[in-house]
Amino acid sequence: MPYPDVCSVRKAEDSLAGSSLRSRVSEGGQLGSMVVLTSLPVGCGAGGTSLRVSIRVLLVDAAPHLAILTWLSGDVQPGFDPVALFLLGIVVGVVAALGIAVLRRRRKIPRAKKSSGAKVRQDVIRRDLNRMAEYAGEFSGSEPAVSQSFEPGLAAMRTYQWDEAIELLHEAKVRVARAQLVPLLVQVGVCHFMRGSLVDALEEFGEACRLSESEGDKEGKASALANMGVVRHEFGQHDNALEDLNQALAIARESDKQRLVALCLGNIGTFQRYRGQLDDALKSHERALDLSRRIGDEPGVVSALVNAASVRRDKGQLAAAREYYEEAVEIAVKIGDNLGFAVGLGGIGGVYLDKGELDKALKSHEESLDGARRIDFRLGVATGLGNTGLTLEKKGAHEQAVPSLAEALAILLSVGVRHGRNQALLGLLRCDEALGRDRLQELLKQASVSDEGVVDLVDRIDQVRQRRNEPTAQD
Repeated sequence: MPYPDVCSVRKAEDSLAGSSLRSRVSEGGQLGSMVVLTSLPVGCGAGGTSLRVSIRVLLVDAAPHLAILTWLSGDVQPGFDPVALFLLGIVVGVVAALGIAVLRRRRKIPRAKKSSGAKVRQDVIRRDLNRMAEYAGEFSGSEPAVSQSFEPGLAAMRTYQWDEAIELLHEAKVRVARAQLVPLLVQVGVCHFMRGSLVDALEEFGEACRLSESEGDKEGKASALANMGVVRHEFGQHDNALEDLNQALAIARESDKQRLVALCLGNIGTFQRYRGQLDDALKSHERALDLSRRIGDEPGVVSALVNAASVRRDKGQLAAAREYYEEAVEIAVKIGDNLGFAVGLGGIGGVYLDKGELDKALKSHEESLDGARRIDFRLGVATGLGNTGLTLEKKGAHEQAVPSLAEALAILLSVGVRHGRNQALLGLLRCDEALGRDRLQELLKQASVSDEGVVDLVDRIDQVRQRRNEPTAQD
């Protein structure tokens, strides 16, 4: 079925022009300070042996990935003592470790633990509908100077102008009372999440959570915790994510905030789906759906329908999954829920993919991508690009697939989320095998990937190939 354009058009193209994949690992990646230890004497023996070196450690701030490049230079006198080399190794190791610690402390880089979840499909990039808790609090009674910045900020959010919204909300931040800071911080965090700045989003939500304690703002704390759980899940911090979500759910129930209860149930269901606990996940989403219908929360109904459909798809119930997805898209069109519209269309594309109807799958994924671009939802853009590329690759249209897969990978690396990277790389690997390395590199350059970016991407593809070909314990 054709779906109407329900969004005010604002495309945010993620161009790769003049930028390598490696250089886009983090938005605003900066060169850290250089530590130089020159002419360091590290060993002298009884025979006058010595080793003098210069050690340069270049710290590259590229969150959530870090690179520490070390150069050794200098001269070695003949007959140097092996102890000198041992001491040199200690010096280099300590300096490098300190560099990592400094960067991690400054950027608060999340650490992902090894996953214990269910086996993830590699032919599709999954995107659940984890809706943010957009807690607005009470802003009536604000000083005029505050409302003049606050209301335009909220208006910018409604039209998906995330950067403008952040700027306006930050202007209000310095003038609001402490009680109004919690909802303001939550809103800024939502903007960062939508534009793909997940580290910044987590910092804003964390600050809101801490402040809500002193202000006794239970709803604000529950909203901040729920959103922290979503971001941590994206980063692969699954245990911390579940802890945040369960705490948020308990507070929401205690405060009788039913919309927030439904939101937390849905996000917990997403976590359960990731763990492979499909029956529990479906139960959580169905409970969220029933509650959202009962309280008349239509965006909540859309989220619950999409997420329940995804679980049913995992269970092989494709007819029921498609019915849920289509109901979600229909409601999203009616109420102007652009996020639900985009994610729901992607789910329909997944059902078509599972049924082998590749042309219909491609159309749905392309429409989902357009929807995500209109609202500048970077994770949605990456998902739409990746699934479009994977579907094209499965259709044998490898030359068309390469640009989409490369751009999807660039966004996923820049945002810092884990899920989706391997799927995009495997798609590019299959394109490499079908087209040959020379043609693959030519297509990447035509897609405005820099020479350095091409080298980086090809290296990643070769690493995936090597892992795929390694024998397992069962071989």
